[in-house]
Formats: sequence, C-alpha cells, structure tokens
Amino acid sequence: MAELERKTLVVDESGRGDYRTLTEAVAACAETPELPVRFYIKHGIYEERPFIELADYIIEGEYRNATVITASVGGRDPWPGEAKTGTFRSETLFLGGGKAVVRNLTIQNNAGDGAKAGQALAVYADASRVLMEDVNLYGNQDTLFTAPLPLQEREKNGFRGPRENAPRLDTTQYYRCCTIRGNIDFIFGGANAVFDSCRIEPWHHKTGICYITAPSTPAGKPGYLFVDCTVAGNCAPGSVYLGRPWRADAACYWLDCSLSEEVCAGGWDNWHDPENEKTARFGEYGSTGPGSAPARAFGSVDSIAEADAQRTMLARLRAEFGLV
Repeated sequence: MAELERKTLVVDESGRGDYRTLTEAVAACAETPELPVRFYIKHGIYEERPFIELADYIIEGEYRNATVITASVGGRDPWPGEAKTGTFRSETLFLGGGKAVVRNLTIQNNAGDGAKAGQALAVYADASRVLMEDVNLYGNQDTLFTAPLPLQEREKNGFRGPRENAPRLDTTQYYRCCTIRGNIDFIFGGANAVFDSCRIEPWHHKTGICYITAPSTPAGKPGYLFVDCTVAGNCAPGSVYLGRPWRADAACYWLDCSLSEEVCAGGWDNWHDPENEKTARFGEYGSTGPGSAPARAFGSVDSIAEADAQRTMLARLRAEFGLV
C-alpha cells in the first residue's frame, strides 16, 4: 500500500503562513485526522495550549530557541465548576493520537514554583509513539508527563483530565538531544521511554530537594532509560535525586551518564515507603562525574547485569525509530 503524502501547514504568528497558531492549524485537520501532516512553525512566541489527536503528525520549529510554545497554567488554578485545574489539565501541549514527532523548538509552562502554582505540565505525551529531537522542555514541578496514567488515583479526582476514564494503553517514547528542566518529579509517568544524549537540568531549587524522575511503570514493563545524558542544573550539591517511585513497580535506569555534584550520594528515594524498595527497579551503571556512583542500585536490580539488557533494548528502539 502506497504511503499517504504528508501535507505541510505553515504556522506564523505574523500572518505570513497558513495559520497564525498551531491550535488553528490542528483544527483545520479535524475532518481528516487520519492523514499525515507536518506543522512547520516559524520563529516567535506562541501563547497557546494546542491539543492534538491525529494519527500521524510532525511538529517542527524554525529555530529551537526562538520558536516557543508557552502557557502559564498551574494545577492549583481554578477550573470552571471545580476547585482547581489539577495536574492533568495544566499542560501547555497535549500530544495524543498515533505517531507524534516534535523537533527543534521550545515548549514551556511558566506557572512558576510548584509550592504556589501546583503541578504544571509543559507536555502531556500520550500518543502511542512519541519522538522528540532537539527540543527544550521547561517547567518546574511535573514538566513532562509520559502517559499512561497509573490504574488507580490516590486522591479523589487526582486524574481529572482527558484520559482519566480511558484505558491505560502502553506508549513508547524516545527523546534525543533534548533539554528537560524542572525540579519536582519533572519527568514522570508510565511510559516506556528512552532519553538519549539529553541534558537534564534540575532547576530553581537551590535550598530544597529535587527529584528528576517519578516513574509509575506498570509491572513487567521496561520503564525509563537515560543513556549518555548529562545532569547539570543550578541546585545545591547533594540535593538532587535521580528518581523516586510514583508507583511500586517503577523502573528507571541510568547508563553511561555524566552526573554533577548536585546528585546526592544515595541517588534514589523510596517516597517515604520502604516497601517500594522491594519492587522498584532503579539502577545506574557507567556514570561519570562527581555525582556518579558505579553500579548504584535500588530495589530489585542487579545494576551490572541490567546494563547489557538495557543496551539491547536501546538498540532495538533506535532501530524502530529510525535513529541508527
């Protein structure tokens, strides 16, 4: 079967493109959501919250640092008829549907300090396959949510949002050469996700504690892999944890990464529950830098043995995403 031709829609806030906003361009595809499309976004500041449910789409910016999609919505903001917006309605950009590719732009949520604004997503990544390359993701608490949601919420209406009542479907996600910035659980969720050659920036928490990841990996799934990444932000030495388990079977592995002195000696936190140490699968191998600890592990992981399995999975996913 011949591949469908991909149309390109140009987004330009100056009015010299097909549409002035990405939201308008996406709406123009509503009657043909199955057709592949490319959204090319000219440089500019786009204050909007695009929500995308298409089968196969590419979002590409003109300049990585000068094409910016931005919003300022926090989980504690009011919501019509309800007390608050909540985490999963706060996103700047929602990626749903089938295959989503995002390249060469910046996506941010400027709601501010999570202690005041609450959780504030830059991206809610829920497409079945997500590829991001050369993208900046900036936020504070909960910058990047990698779907699916856990099966059960811990507080009433805690999952209020577009997928609260939807089946929990696996997603496969790949982030390459991206910069991801935040402070509390700023990469979290149940996806099978690779972060390849990314810069991870713990940010704006010099006197407090920072948690980079909070996976909620379903039992038996691979979870997160960070490979050839750099952790370097502006936090105090010893104040940053590589991760903590949002759910008991959380999985996260760091392979051949460079870790600054910001990373604490223990590396991992059990989220105030020692029982998580029996089931979570957190490991590290081949790290360098003052924050590294060779073969550091947490939970049911043999860190050295796991390294080979992670390299095998990495090779398979690179091939699947055409990155070899």
